[in-house]
Amino acid sequence: MKGKEYHTDPKSLGKFGYWETEYNGIRIDLAPIQGLVDFMHDATRRTIAGVELMAFSRKQLETILNDTPEKEDVSSLGALEDDPIPLELTVKHQPSKQKHKDFIEVEPWEELEPMPEGEAREMTRQFLDVDGVEVEVCTNGNGKHFVRHNVYWWIVHNQKNPDPECHNIIDNLKNAVNSLPSIKWSGYRFRFEIIVFSEDDVEAESVLLPLAMFEDLIRNEGKSWCNQELLKEIQSDEYKPKPEYGKSLKLFAWLHRNSLFSLIQSDNSDTNTENPKADS
Repeated sequence: MKGKEYHTDPKSLGKFGYWETEYNGIRIDLAPIQGLVDFMHDATRRTIAGVELMAFSRKQLETILNDTPEKEDVSSLGALEDDPIPLELTVKHQPSKQKHKDFIEVEPWEELEPMPEGEAREMTRQFLDVDGVEVEVCTNGNGKHFVRHNVYWWIVHNQKNPDPECHNIIDNLKNAVNSLPSIKWSGYRFRFEIIVFSEDDVEAESVLLPLAMFEDLIRNEGKSWCNQELLKEIQSDEYKPKPEYGKSLKLFAWLHRNSLFSLIQSDNSDTNTENPKADS
């Protein structure tokens, strides 16, 4: 779990950082307290959003609050007993054997290990047609699906081959991910690498985005691509595509009730002979 550090105490005070992050609209703020070091040797452990952290026991917290000046409002503070945001990792589109109604489902994602210097990553690809928008989906040897940043850039900015430096590709992708309401992509490392598509002997340099991340980005940014009236039509399933709508708007509207995962062919050997069509 990573968040944004908004302040750091000076070294004389222990150089503690203050962190905040959000998950599904819930803000988590982690901050130190004076005298923290005196309690660390006797700290207990608790989980927040499935992440185990050092924490105060109820007795330790009571000791701290008793020494707190009366002018400070600490009425809302309490010892953490149960995880306030329990998470359970699930695999998308695979039914769970046991459902826990109190758990939030989070789809795990795979961050690809960097290739040795001078070597290329071998992948297969297929092209999906969504209301006339072509989306290239790449698949690695483990069956994980990705979208090249070139495809994302083409759909969002209508440019097929953005310049990595002039367009600040890495920083723009980081900013786009940081603007998402979910924390699940926080910390994903974007990097350029050489990709080889073995079936058609094509080599390209690109940054890979997990397919689920690509969908999250389109869904999040799509709200700014249409006016309030059109957004209401999409959200109420009254949307009807028009020829003048751009690629980004068409894909955003389609993703409101659909997922590209449903269009991916399981047999990659057929990806060059047939392109699945999406229903409007």
